[in-house]
Amino acid sequence: VISGSYAQQDVTAFRPRADRDNLIASDSGVASAQSFDFLPIQFFVQDYDNFEYETKNFVGTFEWAPNDNSRLYFDAVINDQERLQESSRVQASGVSALNDISVPDSFETINFGSLGGTDLGSIQAALTGVIPVNLENDDDDPNLRLSSDTNSRVTESKIFRIGGEWTGDKWFASAEIASSSSDTTTPSFNTTLNFINPNAPLDAGGANDNSVPFAYDLTGGSLSFGIAEGADYAPTTAQLLDPYNVVLRDVNIGRDTTENFEDAFRVDFSYFLDSMITSVDFGYRYSKAGSKREDISSSVGLRSMEDSPRGDLFSELLVAGPDNFNDADGRDLYVKDFLIIDPELVASDPDGVLETLQAAMTEHGSTASISAPTSSSSGFFDIEEETHALYAQANFEYEMFRGNFGVRYLETEVTSVGNSITVDDEGNELVSQVTTTGDYDFVLPRVNIVADVADDVVLRFGAGKDIRRPDFDDLSTSVTFSTSPNPNVAIGNPNLTPEEVISYDLAAEWYFAEGSVVSVGIFHKTRKDLHVEQIVSPYEDPITGYRDLTDPCEGGGIFNPIADINVFGPDLGTGVCVGTETKINDSGETTQKGIEFAVQYDLAGFEEELGWASGFGVLANYTIQEFSGGEAENSATSRAGNVFAATTGDDDIEVSAVQGLLNLSENAYNVTVYYEKFGLSARMRYTWREAYRTDDFGSTSSFPWGFPAVQADRGQLNASVNYDVNENLNIGVEAVNITKSDIEQYCVNEGALLCFQGLTDRRITVGASYRF
Repeated sequence: VISGSYAQQDVTAFRPRADRDNLIASDSGVASAQSFDFLPIQFFVQDYDNFEYETKNFVGTFEWAPNDNSRLYFDAVINDQERLQESSRVQASGVSALNDISVPDSFETINFGSLGGTDLGSIQAALTGVIPVNLENDDDDPNLRLSSDTNSRVTESKIFRIGGEWTGDKWFASAEIASSSSDTTTPSFNTTLNFINPNAPLDAGGANDNSVPFAYDLTGGSLSFGIAEGADYAPTTAQLLDPYNVVLRDVNIGRDTTENFEDAFRVDFSYFLDSMITSVDFGYRYSKAGSKREDISSSVGLRSMEDSPRGDLFSELLVAGPDNFNDADGRDLYVKDFLIIDPELVASDPDGVLETLQAAMTEHGSTASISAPTSSSSGFFDIEEETHALYAQANFEYEMFRGNFGVRYLETEVTSVGNSITVDDEGNELVSQVTTTGDYDFVLPRVNIVADVADDVVLRFGAGKDIRRPDFDDLSTSVTFSTSPNPNVAIGNPNLTPEEVISYDLAAEWYFAEGSVVSVGIFHKTRKDLHVEQIVSPYEDPITGYRDLTDPCEGGGIFNPIADINVFGPDLGTGVCVGTETKINDSGETTQKGIEFAVQYDLAGFEEELGWASGFGVLANYTIQEFSGGEAENSATSRAGNVFAATTGDDDIEVSAVQGLLNLSENAYNVTVYYEKFGLSARMRYTWREAYRTDDFGSTSSFPWGFPAVQADRGQLNASVNYDVNENLNIGVEAVNITKSDIEQYCVNEGALLCFQGLTDRRITVGASYRF
């Protein structure tokens, strides 16, 4: 049997973000101070994401049965996927430099709720207004920054397995050898331009940015900002689209590689009995899995007009950015006109783009140059995990009872190889490999019991112990730095151990009609060693907002030698303390428990009465659950701590809260209406889940204000239709997020401070399959 498939998909999302995590105190004495404390604007981002996917899939199966008792088989799966990113970002940077003079036109009240048993009170926050150009206060802020992001991915995956089965009078035996690999290259060529406003003077210190006025309007839950048209120094559309008015600021090139593999062997036996114990299963598993990553990159950061070529020297690379950021919600205020380096051209000819930019820098007389990507010693890691496992299980059946019970024993050894970087007396880097090993073993029992208490009523009970292993990235000892001071540096934890989960499930099912069932179940899960993200933020001075600029970072975080100082220091340059993030095991025990309800009903039993309408049916389920326990806490950042001191009146307040289990909604449900008849399969499904804390904040793993963001309640409607034209041909269409449901993320607590929006479009996929 041979099958293949080909798919293309284009996905677009609009992702605005607004940071308001600073404080203007009523008694601060600055020009913008009011009779009340308030949160000013700190940062704006207008993020336009576009991803194009191309997937090719091949599956082949060969089977041979030499006799009635045995079977041999060989399977092959080959999958190639390319993800092409053509995204752009518009940033209002340096906004916080105007906090002392920028007075909002209106405010909203933010109620922070409580965390860790502490009532955090409420505060006013900037809602609408203009961030002006004030040359006496700052001659290069706020400024307009324009980025083109092309973080693509090319993955080639292969799975091969060969095995056989044999059946005897009392025995069944099977064995299989499998090998899989997945090699990924992540080519990226990300560039950032600064807009040089011709209506405002250049920075007196020679920096390659200058002032642009911005307007903002966050009313109605819309994080909107744009050029303050009509304000002093405001640029025109023609000026925004003039190549001469942009300069090159950053070039970041990456060609990282990741090689994953797993080789596995299994052998299984079953012995059949004529007793209450109907059969006994036992077997052995072996696997060796690994991941090797090479960080291959280069970057250049230009911070002065002396080094930064203007866009007219590389105008053939420039295109107008997307002007449809209002398509999702009809907003009036957004940055409509701007230039970026063409992401399509970057994807198709990265070497040519690099050559053009380097030529522009040479012609301009820049003292910097762009080098070809090279491997980073600090970003290398190689991890292997070897596991042996034995299992035994007895299957039974007695009167109305049936089920199984058994135990699994596994032992795993993990070897992690990374590089240690030191510097000798002459300033030369010394690289040495560091190997870290660890091992663990578990005994994992399980029991399942089914009771047919009536012809149409079934009771089910299950109990067992399982583990959840850490991801390889969470174990890595390598460190990769960004040229931006905002992202945290991920630091792996080679001592991270698997989570242990003990589960109990009890359910009742009533089959009240043909193809129809009502069920209710309860579950209880106890976890030990829960994986918890810990983020340590750098200290920021409450007056200046500056961070530590020297290594080590005594106030928290890690020193990033290549990060732009930006607004976190008094002068231009690189090298600043940034946050760190790492996974640890929670030392406390946690509990997750809840109830599940489900119902399925269709009209298949009424075919004679209803005819074609007997193909309709409905499926619905609802889950309510709660989580408790845990000891690992998250703490407020230094900037958030200053705000909470103002809202509570406690200057010494230290706000912390147990992180617990992320991405868990206490209430969730879905309803599906379907039709299955005459070769037609149609489904429409609505899903809804209650707000939950998440470690995915605007597609980053950062914790705003020091705590996981809260993703608001959200529902989504999907539908699909498939039709068998004949025995060989099937055609179909699938629609995802038909109602264009948006994502809203809040900082601190649900409904508190709106920080991020994901304005996602509906996605429609058309497909066909043909069997030969």
